[in-house]
Amino acid sequence: MHRRVITMLALAGLMVPFSASGHDPSKHKGKATTGQVASVANDRFELKTKDGVKTVLITEKTKFERGNQAASLADLKKGDSITVMGTTLASGELSASEVLLKPAKSQGAAAAGAEHGAGHKH
Repeated sequence: MHRRVITMLALAGLMVPFSASGHDPSKHKGKATTGQVASVANDRFELKTKDGVKTVLITEKTKFERGNQAASLADLKKGDSITVMGTTLASGELSASEVLLKPAKSQGAAAAGAEHGAGHKH
């Protein structure tokens, strides 16, 4: 019985890093490009990077993810910080295979922060 508990705990400990690493850009296909969304259109968006603005092309194969959930182009908003995995074309445009959006902050955490800050002085 004792050995079974230890084995179960060891397996559970091994699974946590795998679930937490779901959005490590190195785990995704293609070269990672990070930046902020400057504008969004039907089949592309503009991404402001440290090297300038890049046009990112979207295809029917482009996958969007927010945290561990599927997302879509409709979830992309101007100002969002994102990571794009894909291939740079000869034109300089980036053909996106995956777009990783930051997980949304939970409303519970935001409400707790607002409560904590109300009337709080240092």
